[in-house]
Amino acid sequence: MDVIVAAEQRQRAAEAILGELDLIGRWSAVGRPVLVGATSYGLMVAPDLDLEIFCDGDPSVEAGFAVLAACAAHPGTTRAAFSNHLDGPDPGLYFKLGFRHQGEEWKIDMWALREDHPGPLSSWLVEPMRAALTAESRRAILTIKQALADRPELRCGSIHVYRAVLSGGVRTFDEFQAWRAAQDTESLTAWRP
Repeated sequence: MDVIVAAEQRQRAAEAILGELDLIGRWSAVGRPVLVGATSYGLMVAPDLDLEIFCDGDPSVEAGFAVLAACAAHPGTTRAAFSNHLDGPDPGLYFKLGFRHQGEEWKIDMWALREDHPGPLSSWLVEPMRAALTAESRRAILTIKQALADRPELRCGSIHVYRAVLSGGVRTFDEFQAWRAAQDTESLTAWRP
């Protein structure tokens, strides 16, 4: 299947899941939810949704668990998890759902963060990515991401694919592999297009 068509299908499924779980509405009671990652700029390959929720002051474990509990009651939810990272280098509360949609298992990552979180943040990328993408760069990114998905042993964060294509001029998987060999793809990055 063409990577553009596949991404559009995945995008529609992601939007359906957001609606079924009312994730934006539920998290709005806790803070300011922002859809981030591949879903926010139409570059979906993996069945994965990402949200950052910005809270006034420290995020509340109890409020996050209220959202998690409501989502866990949905018959499509297959698992729920939580990690407290408030004292870590990337301070926040992490909530995760497994969700089965049309026979496919989705991963839903949700980070509750302070409104004044120092970053880097995925939300910083949303508007610059949307502005930078062209039909050509979108196809290159989706092709490389699909090649990586087909080779799980070559695991690499999508931001590095975006960086390679939009800042490095990479257009093929082989070019990406060469680019990647010369780059730090393990550390957090504040890169934006």
